[in-house]
Amino acid sequence: MAEGRISVLSGDEIELVHENTLRMLGSTGVLVRSGHVLKLLEDGGAKVDQSSMRARLPEGLVKDIMRKVPKRMRLCARDPKHDMETPRAGPPYMATNGTAVYMTDLETGEKRPTMGKDLGDFMVLCDAIDSIDYVWPIVTAHDGPGDAHGLNELAISLRSTTKHVQGEAMSAREARDMVAVGAAIAGGEDALAKRPIFSAIQCPICPLEFETGSSEAVVEFAKAGIPVVSMSMALCGLTSPVTLASTVALVNAENIASFAISQLANPGAPVVYSSESTIMNMMTGEIRYGAVEQMIIAAASAQMAKHYGVPTMVGSFGVGLAGDRPGVTLDPGELAFTTMTNLAATDFASGIGGLDQAKGASLEQIVIDSDVWESVRTMRREISMDRASFAAEVVDAVGPGGSFLKHPHTMRNMRRDLFVPTPERSKVYAMYRLDRDQRAVVTRARETVREILGTHRPEGIGDDAERKVSTVLAGHGI
Repeated sequence: MAEGRISVLSGDEIELVHENTLRMLGSTGVLVRSGHVLKLLEDGGAKVDQSSMRARLPEGLVKDIMRKVPKRMRLCARDPKHDMETPRAGPPYMATNGTAVYMTDLETGEKRPTMGKDLGDFMVLCDAIDSIDYVWPIVTAHDGPGDAHGLNELAISLRSTTKHVQGEAMSAREARDMVAVGAAIAGGEDALAKRPIFSAIQCPICPLEFETGSSEAVVEFAKAGIPVVSMSMALCGLTSPVTLASTVALVNAENIASFAISQLANPGAPVVYSSESTIMNMMTGEIRYGAVEQMIIAAASAQMAKHYGVPTMVGSFGVGLAGDRPGVTLDPGELAFTTMTNLAATDFASGIGGLDQAKGASLEQIVIDSDVWESVRTMRREISMDRASFAAEVVDAVGPGGSFLKHPHTMRNMRRDLFVPTPERSKVYAMYRLDRDQRAVVTRARETVREILGTHRPEGIGDDAERKVSTVLAGHGI
Protein backbone atom coordinates (compact mmCIF):
# COMPACT_ATOMS: atom_id res chain seq x y z
CA MET A 1 0.00 0.00 0.00
CA ALA A 2 1.13 3.56 -0.74
CA GLU A 3 0.18 6.55 1.41
CA GLY A 4 1.21 10.14 1.96
CA ARG A 5 3.44 10.96 4.95
CA ILE A 6 5.68 13.85 6.01
CA SER A 7 9.13 13.60 7.62
CA VAL A 8 11.20 16.56 8.77
CA LEU A 9 14.13 14.78 10.46
CA SER A 10 16.78 12.71 8.72
CA GLY A 11 18.12 9.56 10.34
CA ASP A 12 21.20 11.42 11.58
CA GLU A 13 19.02 14.21 13.02
CA ILE A 14 16.90 11.68 14.92
CA GLU A 15 20.10 10.38 16.51
CA LEU A 16 21.12 13.96 17.40
CA VAL A 17 17.78 14.55 19.13
CA HIS A 18 18.19 11.30 21.05
CA GLU A 19 21.77 12.19 22.01
CA ASN A 20 20.76 15.61 23.34
CA THR A 21 17.81 14.08 25.15
CA LEU A 22 20.14 11.71 27.02
CA ARG A 23 22.35 14.66 27.95
CA MET A 24 19.34 16.62 29.21
CA LEU A 25 17.97 13.74 31.30
CA GLY A 26 21.35 12.65 32.62
CA SER A 27 22.86 16.08 33.36
CA THR A 28 20.09 18.65 33.78
CA GLY A 29 17.56 16.14 35.10
CA VAL A 30 13.91 16.72 35.94
CA LEU A 31 12.28 18.50 38.86
CA VAL A 32 9.79 16.19 40.59
CA ARG A 33 7.69 17.82 43.32
CA SER A 34 6.50 14.57 44.85
CA GLY A 35 8.57 12.75 47.45
CA HIS A 36 6.72 9.53 46.60
CA VAL A 37 7.54 9.76 42.89
CA LEU A 38 11.14 10.78 43.61
CA LYS A 39 11.56 7.65 45.75
CA LEU A 40 10.08 5.57 42.93
CA LEU A 41 12.62 7.01 40.49
CA GLU A 42 15.51 6.59 42.93
CA ASP A 43 14.64 2.96 43.59
CA GLY A 44 14.52 2.44 39.83
CA GLY A 45 18.05 3.72 39.26
CA ALA A 46 17.71 7.50 38.91
CA LYS A 47 20.21 9.73 40.70
CA VAL A 48 18.12 11.83 43.08
CA ASP A 49 19.01 15.01 44.96
CA GLN A 50 16.34 15.26 47.66
CA SER A 51 17.20 18.84 48.60
CA SER A 52 16.54 20.16 45.09
CA MET A 53 13.96 17.44 44.26
CA ARG A 54 15.95 16.79 41.09
CA ALA A 55 16.11 13.36 39.44
CA ARG A 56 18.72 12.54 36.81
CA LEU A 57 18.13 9.56 34.54
CA PRO A 58 21.28 7.77 33.34
CA GLU A 59 21.41 6.31 29.84
CA GLY A 60 21.09 2.75 31.10
CA LEU A 61 17.85 3.54 32.90
CA VAL A 62 16.46 5.28 29.82
CA LYS A 63 17.22 2.23 27.68
CA ASP A 64 15.58 -0.07 30.22
CA ILE A 65 12.48 2.16 30.39
CA MET A 66 12.08 2.29 26.62
CA ARG A 67 12.34 -1.51 26.42
CA LYS A 68 9.42 -1.82 28.84
CA VAL A 69 7.10 0.64 27.06
CA PRO A 70 4.41 -1.24 25.07
CA LYS A 71 4.74 -0.77 21.34
CA ARG A 72 1.12 -1.65 20.61
CA MET A 73 -1.99 -0.46 22.38
CA ARG A 74 -5.74 -0.52 22.18
CA LEU A 75 -7.76 2.42 23.48
CA CYS A 76 -11.17 0.91 24.04
CA ALA A 77 -14.69 2.30 24.15
CA ARG A 78 -17.99 1.35 25.74
CA ASP A 79 -19.03 0.27 22.24
CA PRO A 80 -16.22 -1.97 20.89
CA LYS A 81 -16.83 -0.75 17.33
CA HIS A 82 -15.12 2.49 18.44
CA ASP A 83 -11.97 0.75 19.75
CA MET A 84 -8.70 2.22 18.41
CA GLU A 85 -5.51 0.23 17.85
CA THR A 86 -1.93 1.39 17.36
CA PRO A 87 0.18 1.59 15.33
CA ARG A 88 -2.41 3.33 13.18
CA ALA A 89 -2.42 2.82 9.42
CA GLY A 90 -3.77 5.76 7.45
CA PRO A 91 -5.03 9.05 8.93
CA PRO A 92 -4.77 9.65 12.69
CA TYR A 93 -7.68 8.97 14.98
CA MET A 94 -9.25 12.39 15.55
CA ALA A 95 -10.75 13.89 18.72
CA THR A 96 -12.36 17.09 19.83
CA ASN A 97 -10.55 20.03 21.34
CA GLY A 98 -10.37 20.04 25.16
CA THR A 99 -11.48 22.01 28.24
CA ALA A 100 -12.56 25.27 26.59
CA VAL A 101 -13.90 27.82 29.08
CA TYR A 102 -16.70 29.26 26.94
CA MET A 103 -18.97 28.35 24.06
CA THR A 104 -21.21 30.16 21.61
CA ASP A 105 -24.82 29.55 22.58
CA LEU A 106 -26.71 27.46 20.03
CA GLU A 107 -29.80 29.67 20.13
CA THR A 108 -28.44 33.18 20.63
CA GLY A 109 -24.92 32.89 19.25
CA GLU A 110 -23.61 34.76 22.31
CA LYS A 111 -20.47 33.67 24.16
CA ARG A 112 -21.07 32.25 27.66
CA PRO A 113 -19.37 30.06 30.29
CA THR A 114 -19.97 26.32 29.96
CA MET A 115 -21.72 23.97 32.35
CA GLY A 116 -22.08 20.21 32.80
CA LYS A 117 -25.24 20.13 30.64
CA ASP A 118 -23.26 21.74 27.81
CA LEU A 119 -20.53 19.12 28.06
CA GLY A 120 -23.18 16.41 27.88
CA ASP A 121 -24.64 17.95 24.71
CA PHE A 122 -21.20 18.10 23.10
CA MET A 123 -20.58 14.44 23.94
CA VAL A 124 -23.94 13.31 22.53
CA LEU A 125 -23.21 15.24 19.33
CA CYS A 126 -19.74 13.68 19.03
CA ASP A 127 -21.18 10.23 19.67
CA ALA A 128 -23.29 10.59 16.52
CA ILE A 129 -20.56 11.87 14.17
CA ASP A 130 -18.53 9.11 12.53
CA SER A 131 -15.44 11.19 11.70
CA ILE A 132 -14.81 11.84 15.42
CA ASP A 133 -13.04 8.75 16.73
CA TYR A 134 -12.65 9.64 20.42
CA VAL A 135 -13.35 12.61 22.68
CA TRP A 136 -11.80 14.98 25.15
CA PRO A 137 -14.17 16.77 27.55
CA ILE A 138 -14.29 19.69 25.11
CA VAL A 139 -15.67 22.25 27.56
CA THR A 140 -15.21 22.86 31.29
CA ALA A 141 -18.16 22.14 33.58
CA HIS A 142 -18.01 25.32 35.63
CA ASP A 143 -20.86 24.16 37.87
CA GLY A 144 -18.73 21.25 39.11
CA PRO A 145 -16.33 21.24 42.08
CA GLY A 146 -13.05 23.03 41.50
CA ASP A 147 -10.96 20.23 43.02
CA ALA A 148 -12.49 17.43 40.92
CA HIS A 149 -13.06 18.84 37.43
CA GLY A 150 -11.45 15.82 35.79
CA LEU A 151 -13.57 13.32 37.71
CA ASN A 152 -16.82 15.18 37.10
CA GLU A 153 -16.15 15.73 33.40
CA LEU A 154 -15.08 12.11 32.88
CA ALA A 155 -18.35 10.89 34.42
CA ILE A 156 -20.44 13.26 32.29
CA SER A 157 -18.56 12.20 29.16
CA LEU A 158 -18.75 8.45 29.77
CA ARG A 159 -22.48 8.74 30.44
CA SER A 160 -23.03 10.70 27.21
CA THR A 161 -20.93 8.87 24.61
CA THR A 162 -20.00 5.29 23.77
CA LYS A 163 -16.59 6.43 22.42
CA HIS A 164 -13.23 6.49 24.19
CA VAL A 165 -12.75 9.45 26.54
CA GLN A 166 -9.49 11.20 27.45
CA GLY A 167 -9.49 13.06 30.76
CA GLU A 168 -7.01 14.46 33.26
CA ALA A 169 -6.47 14.13 37.02
CA MET A 170 -4.81 16.69 39.27
CA SER A 171 -4.22 14.45 42.29
CA ALA A 172 -3.71 10.82 43.24
CA ARG A 173 -7.14 10.78 44.89
CA GLU A 174 -8.85 12.12 41.79
CA ALA A 175 -7.04 9.53 39.65
CA ARG A 176 -8.17 6.70 41.94
CA ASP A 177 -11.76 7.93 41.81
CA MET A 178 -11.60 8.22 38.02
CA VAL A 179 -10.44 4.61 37.93
CA ALA A 180 -13.38 3.71 40.20
CA VAL A 181 -15.80 5.40 37.81
CA GLY A 182 -14.27 3.63 34.81
CA ALA A 183 -14.32 0.29 36.63
CA ALA A 184 -18.00 0.73 37.56
CA ILE A 185 -18.86 1.14 33.89
CA ALA A 186 -16.41 -1.42 32.45
CA GLY A 187 -17.37 -4.18 34.88
CA GLY A 188 -14.57 -4.04 37.46
CA GLU A 189 -10.93 -3.01 37.74
CA ASP A 190 -9.61 -6.08 35.90
CA ALA A 191 -12.06 -5.52 33.06
CA LEU A 192 -11.05 -1.86 32.89
CA ALA A 193 -7.34 -2.76 32.71
CA LYS A 194 -8.06 -5.17 29.85
CA ARG A 195 -10.33 -2.71 28.06
CA PRO A 196 -9.44 0.85 29.14
CA ILE A 197 -12.47 2.92 28.14
CA PHE A 198 -10.70 6.10 29.16
CA SER A 199 -7.15 7.41 29.20
CA ALA A 200 -5.50 10.37 30.91
CA ILE A 201 -3.57 13.33 29.56
CA GLN A 202 -1.02 14.29 32.20
CA CYS A 203 1.10 17.27 31.18
CA PRO A 204 4.61 17.93 32.49
CA ILE A 205 5.20 21.57 33.37
CA CYS A 206 7.69 22.75 30.81
CA PRO A 207 10.62 22.87 31.19
CA LEU A 208 11.28 19.49 32.80
CA GLU A 209 9.03 19.78 35.86
CA PHE A 210 6.52 17.29 37.23
CA GLU A 211 3.92 18.76 39.59
CA THR A 212 2.95 16.87 42.75
CA GLY A 213 -0.65 15.92 41.99
CA SER A 214 -0.23 15.17 38.31
CA SER A 215 2.88 13.00 38.75
CA GLU A 216 1.20 11.02 41.55
CA ALA A 217 -1.85 10.61 39.31
CA VAL A 218 0.44 9.08 36.66
CA VAL A 219 1.46 6.44 39.20
CA GLU A 220 -2.16 5.61 40.03
CA PHE A 221 -3.16 5.36 36.38
CA ALA A 222 -0.15 3.18 35.57
CA LYS A 223 -1.03 0.76 38.37
CA ALA A 224 -4.60 0.52 37.06
CA GLY A 225 -3.56 -0.03 33.42
CA ILE A 226 -5.02 3.30 32.28
CA PRO A 227 -3.05 4.70 29.32
CA VAL A 228 -1.23 7.95 30.15
CA VAL A 229 -0.67 10.57 27.44
CA SER A 230 2.42 12.56 28.45
CA MET A 231 1.58 15.77 26.61
CA SER A 232 4.54 18.16 26.51
CA MET A 233 3.42 21.77 25.98
CA ALA A 234 6.66 23.65 25.34
CA LEU A 235 6.55 27.29 24.18
CA CYS A 236 9.58 28.26 22.10
CA GLY A 237 11.29 31.30 23.56
CA LEU A 238 9.42 31.08 26.89
CA THR A 239 9.41 27.62 28.46
CA SER A 240 11.81 26.08 25.94
CA PRO A 241 14.75 27.47 23.99
CA VAL A 242 13.80 29.47 20.93
CA THR A 243 15.64 27.02 18.68
CA LEU A 244 13.39 24.29 17.33
CA ALA A 245 16.05 21.58 17.63
CA SER A 246 16.37 22.13 21.38
CA THR A 247 12.59 22.28 21.80
CA VAL A 248 12.17 18.92 20.05
CA ALA A 249 14.80 17.42 22.38
CA LEU A 250 13.03 18.95 25.40
CA VAL A 251 9.70 17.48 24.30
CA ASN A 252 11.45 14.14 23.89
CA ALA A 253 13.01 14.35 27.36
CA GLU A 254 9.70 15.20 29.07
CA ASN A 255 7.97 12.27 27.41
CA ILE A 256 10.71 9.80 28.36
CA ALA A 257 10.77 11.09 31.95
CA SER A 258 6.99 10.59 32.16
CA PHE A 259 7.39 7.09 30.74
CA ALA A 260 9.93 6.39 33.50
CA ILE A 261 7.35 7.20 36.17
CA SER A 262 4.75 4.93 34.54
CA GLN A 263 7.10 2.00 33.89
CA LEU A 264 8.66 2.08 37.37
CA ALA A 265 5.17 2.11 38.87
CA ASN A 266 4.00 -0.75 36.64
CA PRO A 267 6.30 -2.25 33.98
CA GLY A 268 4.44 -2.46 30.68
CA ALA A 269 1.92 0.25 31.61
CA PRO A 270 0.42 1.75 28.42
CA VAL A 271 1.69 5.22 27.48
CA VAL A 272 1.39 7.64 24.55
CA TYR A 273 4.13 10.01 23.40
CA SER A 274 2.57 13.45 22.96
CA SER A 275 3.28 17.08 22.19
CA GLU A 276 1.11 20.14 21.80
CA SER A 277 4.13 22.41 21.74
CA THR A 278 4.21 25.66 19.81
CA ILE A 279 5.69 29.14 20.06
CA MET A 280 4.99 32.22 22.10
CA ASN A 281 3.77 35.15 20.01
CA MET A 282 6.73 37.46 20.50
CA MET A 283 4.54 40.51 19.84
CA THR A 284 1.75 39.78 22.34
CA GLY A 285 3.05 37.09 24.73
CA GLU A 286 0.15 34.76 23.85
CA ILE A 287 0.31 31.10 22.90
CA ARG A 288 0.30 30.87 19.13
CA TYR A 289 -1.50 27.72 18.04
CA GLY A 290 -1.34 26.96 14.33
CA ALA A 291 2.12 28.50 13.92
CA VAL A 292 4.40 27.07 11.23
CA GLU A 293 6.84 26.10 13.98
CA GLN A 294 4.15 24.05 15.72
CA MET A 295 3.77 21.98 12.57
CA ILE A 296 7.51 21.30 12.45
CA ILE A 297 7.72 20.38 16.15
CA ALA A 298 4.70 18.08 15.81
CA ALA A 299 6.07 16.24 12.78
CA ALA A 300 9.51 15.89 14.37
CA SER A 301 7.98 14.63 17.63
CA ALA A 302 5.96 12.04 15.72
CA GLN A 303 9.18 10.83 14.11
CA MET A 304 10.88 10.51 17.49
CA ALA A 305 7.96 8.48 18.83
CA LYS A 306 8.11 6.18 15.83
CA HIS A 307 11.88 5.90 16.26
CA TYR A 308 11.20 4.38 19.69
CA GLY A 309 8.20 2.44 18.35
CA VAL A 310 5.69 3.92 20.79
CA PRO A 311 2.14 5.22 20.19
CA THR A 312 1.96 8.94 19.50
CA MET A 313 -0.42 11.89 19.69
CA VAL A 314 0.78 15.14 18.13
CA GLY A 315 -0.63 17.96 16.04
CA SER A 316 -4.08 19.45 15.90
CA PHE A 317 -7.03 20.04 13.67
CA GLY A 318 -6.12 23.65 12.90
CA VAL A 319 -9.34 24.98 11.40
CA GLY A 320 -11.27 27.31 13.71
CA LEU A 321 -8.46 28.12 16.14
CA ALA A 322 -8.20 31.79 15.19
CA GLY A 323 -11.75 33.15 15.39
CA ASP A 324 -14.22 33.24 18.26
CA ARG A 325 -17.31 32.44 16.15
CA PRO A 326 -18.21 29.27 14.24
CA GLY A 327 -17.50 29.12 10.53
CA VAL A 328 -15.06 27.87 7.90
CA THR A 329 -11.67 29.57 8.00
CA LEU A 330 -9.67 30.47 4.92
CA ASP A 331 -6.50 31.05 6.94
CA PRO A 332 -3.77 29.25 4.96
CA GLY A 333 -1.68 28.55 8.06
CA GLU A 334 -4.47 26.71 9.85
CA LEU A 335 -5.41 24.71 6.78
CA ALA A 336 -1.74 23.82 6.24
CA PHE A 337 -1.46 22.71 9.88
CA THR A 338 -4.48 20.44 9.53
CA THR A 339 -2.96 18.92 6.41
CA MET A 340 0.45 18.44 8.03
CA THR A 341 -1.12 16.82 11.11
CA ASN A 342 -2.88 14.41 8.78
CA LEU A 343 0.36 13.55 6.98
CA ALA A 344 2.58 13.31 10.07
CA ALA A 345 3.38 9.87 11.47
CA THR A 346 0.97 10.19 14.40
CA ASP A 347 -1.61 7.73 15.69
CA PHE A 348 -3.87 10.30 17.37
CA ALA A 349 -4.69 13.99 16.95
CA SER A 350 -7.30 16.41 18.30
CA GLY A 351 -8.87 19.83 17.91
CA ILE A 352 -12.35 19.39 16.43
CA GLY A 353 -14.78 22.10 17.55
CA GLY A 354 -12.26 24.57 18.98
CA LEU A 355 -12.45 28.37 18.71
CA ASP A 356 -10.25 31.30 19.69
CA GLN A 357 -6.89 29.56 20.19
CA ALA A 358 -8.68 26.68 21.97
CA LYS A 359 -10.23 28.93 24.66
CA GLY A 360 -13.73 28.49 23.19
CA ALA A 361 -15.89 25.85 21.52
CA SER A 362 -19.05 25.62 19.47
CA LEU A 363 -21.56 22.87 18.76
CA GLU A 364 -21.84 24.15 15.19
CA GLN A 365 -18.06 24.10 14.82
CA ILE A 366 -18.06 20.41 15.76
CA VAL A 367 -20.23 19.71 12.71
CA ILE A 368 -18.27 22.00 10.38
CA ASP A 369 -14.85 20.72 11.45
CA SER A 370 -15.99 17.10 11.19
CA ASP A 371 -17.10 17.69 7.62
CA VAL A 372 -13.79 19.34 6.74
CA TRP A 373 -11.86 16.49 8.37
CA GLU A 374 -13.94 13.97 6.43
CA SER A 375 -12.42 15.43 3.26
CA VAL A 376 -8.89 16.14 4.53
CA ARG A 377 -8.23 12.75 6.08
CA THR A 378 -8.69 11.03 2.70
CA MET A 379 -5.16 12.22 1.86
CA ARG A 380 -3.87 9.45 4.15
CA ARG A 381 -6.07 6.69 2.83
CA GLU A 382 -4.27 3.60 1.65
CA ILE A 383 -3.77 3.42 -2.11
CA SER A 384 -3.72 -0.07 -3.60
CA MET A 385 -0.65 -0.72 -5.74
CA ASP A 386 -1.24 -4.39 -6.49
CA ARG A 387 -1.43 -5.84 -9.99
CA ALA A 388 -5.23 -5.63 -10.19
CA SER A 389 -5.21 -1.91 -9.29
CA PHE A 390 -3.25 -1.04 -12.44
CA ALA A 391 -6.26 -2.28 -14.45
CA ALA A 392 -4.18 -3.08 -17.50
CA GLU A 393 -7.02 -4.94 -19.21
CA VAL A 394 -9.35 -1.95 -18.72
CA VAL A 395 -6.81 0.39 -20.31
CA ASP A 396 -6.46 -2.06 -23.22
CA ALA A 397 -10.23 -2.31 -23.64
CA VAL A 398 -10.84 1.45 -23.69
CA GLY A 399 -7.74 2.26 -25.71
CA PRO A 400 -6.16 5.58 -26.72
CA GLY A 401 -8.56 8.51 -26.94
CA GLY A 402 -11.38 6.67 -25.13
CA SER A 403 -13.38 7.41 -21.96
CA PHE A 404 -13.51 5.33 -18.80
CA LEU A 405 -16.72 6.89 -17.51
CA LYS A 406 -19.09 4.19 -18.75
CA HIS A 407 -16.79 1.25 -18.15
CA PRO A 408 -18.06 -1.08 -15.38
CA HIS A 409 -14.64 -0.88 -13.68
CA THR A 410 -15.30 2.79 -12.84
CA MET A 411 -18.59 2.09 -11.09
CA ARG A 412 -17.21 -0.92 -9.22
CA ASN A 413 -14.20 0.93 -7.81
CA MET A 414 -15.35 4.55 -7.59
CA ARG A 415 -16.31 4.64 -3.92
CA ARG A 416 -13.27 2.65 -2.86
CA ASP A 417 -10.65 4.75 -4.65
CA LEU A 418 -12.23 8.22 -4.70
CA PHE A 419 -13.65 10.43 -1.95
CA VAL A 420 -17.22 11.19 -3.01
CA PRO A 421 -18.72 13.95 -0.76
CA THR A 422 -22.30 12.71 -0.72
CA PRO A 423 -24.87 14.57 1.43
CA GLU A 424 -24.65 11.77 3.98
CA ARG A 425 -20.88 12.23 4.36
CA SER A 426 -20.46 15.97 4.02
CA LYS A 427 -23.65 17.96 4.51
CA VAL A 428 -22.18 21.28 5.60
CA TYR A 429 -18.73 21.74 4.13
CA ALA A 430 -19.88 20.51 0.71
CA MET A 431 -22.46 23.31 0.71
CA TYR A 432 -19.76 25.84 1.60
CA ARG A 433 -17.65 24.74 -1.32
CA LEU A 434 -20.61 25.41 -3.59
CA ASP A 435 -21.69 28.89 -2.50
CA ARG A 436 -18.96 30.21 -0.11
CA ASP A 437 -21.66 31.56 2.21
CA GLN A 438 -20.45 31.44 5.82
CA ARG A 439 -23.88 32.26 7.23
CA ALA A 440 -25.51 29.43 5.31
CA VAL A 441 -22.85 27.01 6.54
CA VAL A 442 -23.36 27.94 10.20
CA THR A 443 -27.15 27.82 9.79
CA ARG A 444 -26.99 24.35 8.26
CA ALA A 445 -24.59 23.21 10.99
CA ARG A 446 -26.97 24.55 13.64
CA GLU A 447 -29.83 22.60 12.07
CA THR A 448 -27.71 19.45 12.11
CA VAL A 449 -26.89 19.95 15.81
CA ARG A 450 -30.56 20.37 16.69
CA GLU A 451 -31.48 17.30 14.66
CA ILE A 452 -28.84 15.13 16.36
CA LEU A 453 -29.53 16.36 19.89
CA GLY A 454 -33.24 15.83 19.33
CA THR A 455 -32.96 12.26 18.06
CA HIS A 456 -29.65 10.63 19.03
CA ARG A 457 -29.64 8.67 22.27
CA PRO A 458 -26.31 7.02 23.17
CA GLU A 459 -26.60 3.72 25.02
CA GLY A 460 -26.67 4.32 28.77
CA ILE A 461 -24.19 2.91 31.27
CA GLY A 462 -26.82 0.85 33.11
CA ASP A 463 -28.50 1.22 36.50
CA ASP A 464 -25.89 -0.70 38.50
CA ALA A 465 -23.01 1.30 37.03
CA GLU A 466 -24.96 4.51 37.55
CA ARG A 467 -25.37 3.76 41.27
CA LYS A 468 -21.65 3.05 41.67
CA VAL A 469 -20.63 6.17 39.72
CA SER A 470 -23.00 8.30 41.77
CA THR A 471 -21.47 6.95 44.99
CA VAL A 472 -17.96 7.94 43.85
CA LEU A 473 -19.13 11.40 42.79
CA ALA A 474 -20.97 11.92 46.09
CA GLY A 475 -17.62 11.79 47.86
CA HIS A 476 -16.79 15.06 46.11
CA GLY A 477 -20.18 16.66 46.58
CA ILE A 478 -21.22 16.07 42.96
